[in-house]
Amino acid sequence: MFSIISFTGPSGSGKTTIQKYVGAAPIITFTSRKPRKSEVDGVHYHFTTRENILGMKEKGELLEVTEYSGNLYASNLKTIHEVVENQQMRSIVVDVHGARQLKKHFDEKVLLVGVFASKDECRQRIYSRSDSNIEKRLYSYDEDVKGMLEICNVVIINCDENWLKNKKILDFWRKNFIEIS
Repeated sequence: MFSIISFTGPSGSGKTTIQKYVGAAPIITFTSRKPRKSEVDGVHYHFTTRENILGMKEKGELLEVTEYSGNLYASNLKTIHEVVENQQMRSIVVDVHGARQLKKHFDEKVLLVGVFASKDECRQRIYSRSDSNIEKRLYSYDEDVKGMLEICNVVIINCDENWLKNKKILDFWRKNFIEIS
């Protein structure tokens, strides 16, 4: 049985929204970017410096480090090992590179979930959260989608028309994977 549900997909596809809906406690990752207005350190991310992340990488403390829109994002290897060893049910949002590393190191312990939305929907969602880096965040859209389709066990088509169907699937996951763990 898996211990980690990993969500990956292009920026603005709804990874974090679906992660929250599923309800598995998140594995908090690191970022060097500044927090958005509604984000809280230690809840949404561990906000830190680029230098700190690079130092943790040098010490072998991170599963992966990715640069995205000029900021670093990273996952703590020790935290992920603890989740798997304690057979906790947790979730994490990572890019395709992070998903590949999770699969490589924890294969059967991770359910890799791709979250897809059209480029236009992603653009609209990024715009609605007052992010001024829309084109920068969508620069890797095609690569993100291609990688997601290659590696993920399941792909959710996250568009408004599908939300009711997606909600039923996610409710099933919550009831059968999250609530019983």
